[in-house]
Amino acid sequence: MFKMLIVDDESTERECISYLIQSADLPLELKEADSASAALALLQDWHADILFTDIRMPASSGLDLARQAAELLPGIKTIIFSSYAEFEYARTAMTLGAVSYILKPVVPAELESTLTDVIQLLNEERELRLLQDTQQSYMLQYTLQGCINGTLPTGISPEIILLLNSFHQVVLLDFPPHFLEKSYAVFYEKLRCEMQLDMETLNLSATQSLLFLRRQADDAHGFGCSLHTYIREHFQTDCYLSISHPVHGYSNLQDAYTFAEQQMEQRFWNPETHVFSYERADLPGKSQDELDDNAILSMIKRCLCDKDGAGLTQNLNMLFQKYRQPANQSQIFVKFVFSNLITTLYPFLPDNSETSLDTLITELYIQQDILEIIRTIQSMAEKIVKNYGTASALDIRREIVSTQNYINQNYSRDLSVEMLASLVYLTPDYLSRLFKKSTGKSLSQYIRQVRMERAGELLRTTNRKVIDIGTSVGYANYSYFCQSFREYFGRSPEKYRQEESL
Repeated sequence: MFKMLIVDDESTERECISYLIQSADLPLELKEADSASAALALLQDWHADILFTDIRMPASSGLDLARQAAELLPGIKTIIFSSYAEFEYARTAMTLGAVSYILKPVVPAELESTLTDVIQLLNEERELRLLQDTQQSYMLQYTLQGCINGTLPTGISPEIILLLNSFHQVVLLDFPPHFLEKSYAVFYEKLRCEMQLDMETLNLSATQSLLFLRRQADDAHGFGCSLHTYIREHFQTDCYLSISHPVHGYSNLQDAYTFAEQQMEQRFWNPETHVFSYERADLPGKSQDELDDNAILSMIKRCLCDKDGAGLTQNLNMLFQKYRQPANQSQIFVKFVFSNLITTLYPFLPDNSETSLDTLITELYIQQDILEIIRTIQSMAEKIVKNYGTASALDIRREIVSTQNYINQNYSRDLSVEMLASLVYLTPDYLSRLFKKSTGKSLSQYIRQVRMERAGELLRTTNRKVIDIGTSVGYANYSYFCQSFREYFGRSPEKYRQEESL
């Protein structure tokens, strides 16, 4: 479907042309204008493919309109029609780029034939542009791949160099398996249209892709958080993002990609963090007083032989604490250390026939979350300790007290069993069972108790608004806070304040 603008100061003429075109069932979207000025104003926002204009009009002629329209829309096809058959009009129209000249009264067959030829010409030009765009897109993809790999070929055209120099930031995205395979075209189109990202894309693998942004984000981390939220809400999938430092020239694209890739390594140590940017790229330093790995492993082996469950747990926690932070160490080295640990623990499992040692090691090396690796090892250690039958109440009590202290000090935060378990290096299921056994309450019941008691104290001793108190004790939803408070105290927050403040 192409757009055609009919311009004539006489409405009957415009209506006649429109009727003939509609009767011919030509693939054209029509609009009308009664003057050259009205036509130019319309063309500013409505980019017509065909201009069908009379020559003689008040204020400005059709020839002037054709000249101005060609300057505004270089690809527009102009058809002049007039009751004047002078050769000079036709010759002038052709020099202005008009594709045809039709005399009034318009003959329907001639109009249909002329427009059919123009539509064919537009289709040919469109196909040529698509072919050129496709070729340029392939070439751009090829050169972008060369830029990030350091294999950029020589003799690149100035047009491609210009496109490469238009990129000012790189974003590395990491998705769950198969997401890009199923919906990458729709995904990229929505980012361009709804997020208004002026960008080129490059798929690196089934799970990773690169966005080359033509506009640098003023707040890189804030932009990354917005992009992550958009992807999660509109595609119901999670991902990790790494945003490079600003890029100045295509020769810096490889450094930007390398930097983004190195930042993405942080997800191994911080799986709950989804956005990494150059604005927040500081890594913690390595402590100088850490014990040597071999020394810790030797103590673990001694505890295994001595059936010392408490010592085993303590030494495992030392190793976990050491490698819980990046400290300028690679994933491969950390996985090597933990593979040795699994190899050490495996012979002491009460029943090691369920999963082979090779399978455990393979699963470790493909794991992208250090917390999952720690949980796997903790699960193995728990089976060993349980088999000893010597887990002391003191050790259990220490983990429970640590959990309670953290809840008491951080009740306003979003507290999950997984997060609390990671703090004391236990699996979520194991911590839940220990907590229930030690306190008689589940973790969720204890968290609710702490929050409600604190809310009651604030209601009794302050004049703060109820909604603010709810937020301060961890309830972002006001209605849910009031409901929970009523269930706990048997009355609403307002009623509680009135009765308890007397």
